[in-house]
Amino acid sequence: MTCSMKRWTVGLVFTKKKIERSGFIGIEDYAREHGLDIVLVDLSQSIDNQGPFDLIVHKMSDVVARMEQGDDDSRIQYERFITYCNKHPQMIVLDKWENIKMVLDRAKTFDYLCPSIDSHDLLFKIPEYIPLDSAKSIFQVAEDLSFPVMCKRRSACSSTEAHQMTIIPSAQHLTKAWTEHYGDKEPIIIQKFIQHDGVIIKVYVADGHIHVSTRPSFINVTQDADLIYFDSQKLPKTFDTGLQHQSASSAPDDCLQKAVLSSDTSNIRTQKIALIDHDALKIMADELRKRLKLTFFGFDVLLESYTNDYYVVDVNYFPSFKNVPHFQSMFVDILKKTLEERN
Repeated sequence: MTCSMKRWTVGLVFTKKKIERSGFIGIEDYAREHGLDIVLVDLSQSIDNQGPFDLIVHKMSDVVARMEQGDDDSRIQYERFITYCNKHPQMIVLDKWENIKMVLDRAKTFDYLCPSIDSHDLLFKIPEYIPLDSAKSIFQVAEDLSFPVMCKRRSACSSTEAHQMTIIPSAQHLTKAWTEHYGDKEPIIIQKFIQHDGVIIKVYVADGHIHVSTRPSFINVTQDADLIYFDSQKLPKTFDTGLQHQSASSAPDDCLQKAVLSSDTSNIRTQKIALIDHDALKIMADELRKRLKLTFFGFDVLLESYTNDYYVVDVNYFPSFKNVPHFQSMFVDILKKTLEERN
C-alpha cells in the first residue's frame, strides 16, 4: 500500500497584475503535483467561503497603497484580510503584516537597519539620509546636504508615486518648481546619491535563496548636471535598449537617455559584474532577512565608484520574481518546508 501525499491548501492574495508579474502563471498545476492546492483569494468576497487555508501568501501592500489614497473598497478588503487572519491564528501567514509594515516607509526601514549595521562588521552601508515632512522642508536643511542627492517619497507602497523620484545635482537646483512635484504634506526622504557608474544590482530573496541581476542606472552625476525626474519602474530593464513608456512627469527623453547607462559601449557593466562578490551579497541578504523577518523580498545595491563599497539603497517586499530561474519550484519548496516545520 502506498501512502497518499499530505495535502495543504494555500491562498495567494495578490492583484491580477501582480500574479502575472511574479512568476505565478501556471503555478496551480505544478503545486498540485507536489501536495499544495493553490487558491487565488478574491478579497472582494468573503474569505471564509474560499478557505480554510493552511497558509496564506500575500502582498497586501498593493491594497494598502490604494487604501491610503482614499479608496473605500481597498479599506474594506484590508479590514477583511486582517479580520480573517486574526480569526485563524493557527494559519501561517507569509509574511506577517507587522514585519511587512517595516519596509513600507523608507525612512523607518533605514532607521531600523542602521543599529544593526553599526554594531556589526558588515559588508554594506546605507547612504546618508534625512526624512522630511514635505519637499518644501528641504530648504531648511540644504546646508547639511552633500550634493548630489536623491529625493524619494517615504512611502514604498506599490503605488505610481512611490516610484517617482528626483535626482538633485546641487543646491542651485532647489527651486519652488521642483517642490511642485510633491504634495505640501507628503513625507519624503532625501538620500545622498551614490556614484555607481550606471549599474544597479538587484537582489531577490526567497527564504535562504538569492538571485542577483544587474540593470541600467544613472551615470555618475556632477553638480552641473540637469535636474532629473524619473519613474524607477520605467527605466530600461536591460542594457542596449532605449527608455520605454516614459511618463509625462519625467525629464525629456533625450535628457534622461543621456543620464542612464542604457547602452553599454564601454563594457562598464562587465567590469562591475566582475567586482560583485556573491558571497557578500548572500551575507547581506541573510542579515536583512534576520532583521526584517521576511521570507520574500528584494533589495537594491550600488557598488560605489572608486571605493567599491556596497550600499543598500532600497528594500521592497515581494518584488517580481518572474525572471528568477526555477522560481515556481523554489516557491513551492519554501511553502512545503514552512508547513512541514509547523506540523
